[in-house]
Amino acid sequence: MWRLRECALNDEQLAAAIGVSSSVIRSRRAKPDLWKLSDINRLSSYFNMPTTACVQLDQLLKEIPQQWMTLPLRERRRYERLVPIKKSQFHAYNVSDWPVHHLLKMHQNLILNEELAS
Repeated sequence: MWRLRECALNDEQLAAAIGVSSSVIRSRRAKPDLWKLSDINRLSSYFNMPTTACVQLDQLLKEIPQQWMTLPLRERRRYERLVPIKKSQFHAYNVSDWPVHHLLKMHQNLILNEELAS
């Protein structure tokens, strides 16, 4: 995101470069929580930065629902409570795209849980 602040392109040029509308760029600059995982991936590509983390995260998010089904019910329920997203939303975001603020919230909850368990 720091590259965006240094970017000499205006909103219209940046929008064209990553394949979204200029209004999307303006709204996401104003509200960074609106960025999506695919946007971050395209921005990384545009700025010649590694996209490995985005690709791996996307793959992991798609695998989680199947992995949860293999867990014992009690453990699965515990993780479902930790993740502040309903199961239906989880599936919907896997089909469409993940808002960054949901990813950050999941990360924070899981890290906090690990710290409390230690």
